[in-house]
Amino acid sequence: MFRVILADDEPLVRIALREMIAWEEHECEVVAEASDGAEALRLLEREGGIDLVVIDIRMPEMDGIEFLERLGRMDMPAKPLVVVLSAYPEYDYVRQAFLLGAVDYIVKATMEQGPMNAVIRKAAARLKDRLQQDDRLRKERQAERLKLREQAVMELLSGVEGPARTALASDVDWLRWLREAEASEQAVACIEVDMTGSQAGGAGPDDQTARYILHTVRQAADESGHAEALVLRMGAQEFALLITFAPSAAMSLHKRRIRLAETIDRAVSHLKQYLNLSAWIGVSDAVRGPSGWNERYAQAREWVRLRFYEPERKVFYPEHGVPTAEEARLQADPWDRKPLLRALENGEPWEEEWARGIRYWRSFRTRPGAEVKQSIRTLLWEIGALLGAHGFDWDALSEQDPPPPERLLQMNRLAEIEQWLSDLAGKAASLLDPRRRAADSSPRLVDKAIRYIERHYPEPISLGQVSEWIGVSESHLSKQFAKETGENFIVYLTRLRVRKAIELMGGGMKLFEIAERVGYPNPEYFSRIFKKMTGRTPQQYRDEMRP
Repeated sequence: MFRVILADDEPLVRIALREMIAWEEHECEVVAEASDGAEALRLLEREGGIDLVVIDIRMPEMDGIEFLERLGRMDMPAKPLVVVLSAYPEYDYVRQAFLLGAVDYIVKATMEQGPMNAVIRKAAARLKDRLQQDDRLRKERQAERLKLREQAVMELLSGVEGPARTALASDVDWLRWLREAEASEQAVACIEVDMTGSQAGGAGPDDQTARYILHTVRQAADESGHAEALVLRMGAQEFALLITFAPSAAMSLHKRRIRLAETIDRAVSHLKQYLNLSAWIGVSDAVRGPSGWNERYAQAREWVRLRFYEPERKVFYPEHGVPTAEEARLQADPWDRKPLLRALENGEPWEEEWARGIRYWRSFRTRPGAEVKQSIRTLLWEIGALLGAHGFDWDALSEQDPPPPERLLQMNRLAEIEQWLSDLAGKAASLLDPRRRAADSSPRLVDKAIRYIERHYPEPISLGQVSEWIGVSESHLSKQFAKETGENFIVYLTRLRVRKAIELMGGGMKLFEIAERVGYPNPEYFSRIFKKMTGRTPQQYRDEMRP
């Protein structure tokens, strides 16, 4: 209800105002009456929270005009609306009242119910609008404060002394919240969302999707009964979850861990179920108070990186980052790559050395995946140098684009890298095998290709078919063929077909039959190729051959 003061020096007027206006219908309540403006001001200060004053313009002691002047100078959070009472000859006063802030007036000479209720109805509507506006402003200020607090928490997690913390340095609510956090324990989690299968690719979620992610994780925390949980976007695909456990002697560390695990598992499940997004979550050790949040968040981020080694696991706790005795031993005794390289070059069994390298890379599980990639990249360059020493390049080993060292940078799972590397090592072993190299380096390689071409030239054949039949890579055969014949495969095949066609022209075969016989089912295409090679069409060439 809106609270109202009636101010008039005539008691009968005040009674009329009370009785003739349907105050409850307008959601108003008359809480006090005054006989002049001075008393009305005293009531304003005493009662507080007055929304509307209905006051006579002409009164002894202090009239309505002076009341409005005094009200304008008062320091109040929200000043009441003022409706003035006036007589017919007082329009100059009414005009002055409006200039001083009055919102409407009632003519005392008539005092009719309809007009009076219309004025109060309009004033109540303005009060409702003001309430709605105040509520909007309050919500906006609350949202701004919440956003500022979230930014300050992000700065604490990141270890940055940023503008949000500076702005809140003297904020009472913020300081109280920090003190309460010091008296409690928190769990800090880092959430990384996999966007590779979405429309955004690996660029991170758009703003709307990010809001859905924040809401989904927050909902998971709410469903688990966490009264205090903050979810924050820390990067393109990275989010932080800060859960505060209220001090409670009834909840053991074991029970807290169970509830935390339920929350984290629920978050992973909800992201997949509602948004079709995969996520990996690293969870730090418990911490008491904001001073340790940065260290714990860095720890949680480290655990998320374990997905490189264990892609099927979605949640990583501190115990997953503790190296086993075997891992510690392998890291202390680095793998020597030389025996593997010698085995590849000498055609010796290499699988055991390769398995030793795989075990060594897996021992890095507690360290960033970039370290493993660097070790593998070094090995790739050494294999590349070994190939180069024997006249090969990456194309001979893998015709994929980009080359293996660059492709490695695009891969984000150790299991995927291991399979790819095993295939690559097998191809390198085959290519570098001394017996194979001896066979490939002799003229027999090209001789085999030429014999195959001469047997199959009437058929649709390609360099890939020939290389597959011989058992070498297409790029290697192409280089050897051009080196020994002086021509590439296509030119050699075309020249052979044209030569065979010329040999057939001495008989009685028709030209389209000759074209089909040498591998050109299309006579027009055959004619163009023939002219390009000889400078004459097949018919011109045959005519010149006749005596």
